[in-house]
Amino acid sequence: MDHNGVNTLILGEIASAIIKEKAKFVTFSGDLVLGSKNDAEVESQLKTWLGVMQPVYNAGIKVFAVRGNHESYSQHPTEPWLKVMAGKYAMPNNGPKGEKDLTFSVVYKNALIVGFDQFQTDKARVNQPWLDSVLKKNPKQHLFVMAHEMAFRAGEHTDNMDNDAPARDKFWHSLANAGGRTYFSGHDHLYDHTAFSAPGWPANKSIHQYVLGTAGAPFYHKNDHDGANGDWLQTPIKHIEDEFGYAVVDVDGPKVTITFKTRKSPGVYTAADTWSYIVPIRAAAKKKTS
Repeated sequence: MDHNGVNTLILGEIASAIIKEKAKFVTFSGDLVLGSKNDAEVESQLKTWLGVMQPVYNAGIKVFAVRGNHESYSQHPTEPWLKVMAGKYAMPNNGPKGEKDLTFSVVYKNALIVGFDQFQTDKARVNQPWLDSVLKKNPKQHLFVMAHEMAFRAGEHTDNMDNDAPARDKFWHSLANAGGRTYFSGHDHLYDHTAFSAPGWPANKSIHQYVLGTAGAPFYHKNDHDGANGDWLQTPIKHIEDEFGYAVVDVDGPKVTITFKTRKSPGVYTAADTWSYIVPIRAAAKKKTS
């Protein structure tokens, strides 16, 4: 099953599922490979990952990925990534200084997708000034943001964005002010869906954190939301362990439906959690498109 730092069996099944789902694009929130302290080994592992995912690329489905901590262990951690994830495999080259081809944004129809690399500093942060500028320039109806580490603790890992709670809080408020309703991460090798809102927020403003560490890594077993939550109100929705799977995000005009599917038998994935919401067209977006 595992070959050169990649769970080729599960990743291969998910690649096939992506094609069957007729996805327009795919996002991966890090930990594509096991990683190594050796640059050459990480490079080799990433090439194996691309080989398994090649049918997705061949189908014309764009893949947007960010690094996880497992891609960041080697002597020169950005070099294997930039060397392998290049050319047609490269990420959009529009990130902030020092994070080109690592952090990025991309517009697809009425949606803005943002991917953050969190491994340029000693804490899991995002480049907030850059994000603010991107949100101001791209007032799309839908906003989808991903990074590797959680904004709020959800399971085993304690190294996440609540290690710098004030910066995390600014990030969360910026998503809410831009009409964002979701944040996608990995890190914990399990599935967790929890909503977080500030006191006084209406129900249709809460932001749902999805932890999707389910694409082949060894399973973790812990359901711990007792991090630096401050005054944030949390609503646990679904926590699943010992299941491989993937999430499908279906956008139909103002409506978004997110369905997490788990592996029930080889190559068979069925719905285990579904949530829908509706986002009105933002005033800034109306003005820009009128």
